Amino acid sequence: MSVTIEWKIFKAKTQSDGTWKSDSPSLEELLNAIAGPQKIKEYTEDVEYSMAQLAVKGLPYFKITEVTSEHSGLQGSKIGLIHAEGGTGQCHV
Repeated sequence: MSVTIEWKIFKAKTQSDGTWKSDSPSLEELLNAIAGPQKIKEYTEDVEYSMAQLAVKGLPYFKITEVTSEHSGLQGSKIGLIHAEGGTGQCHV
């Protein structure tokens, strides 16, 4: 699974190794510092989605825009478009 967050021209995506990937090295570094798996304080079944929730909470202009499954049978398929509201961590499908 990977989760994409966006704001204007900035875009970042979670990686299966628990890091962030972005075209902006500064954004990538910031996200790895504030929304890495080590920052998740509660049990979660989906580390990458929890990382994205932390990111939009810490950077309220960003929104979760895409959640994709990379498991067999669903490889690369878009499974939901999710919008976070003002960085509150509340998401609607």
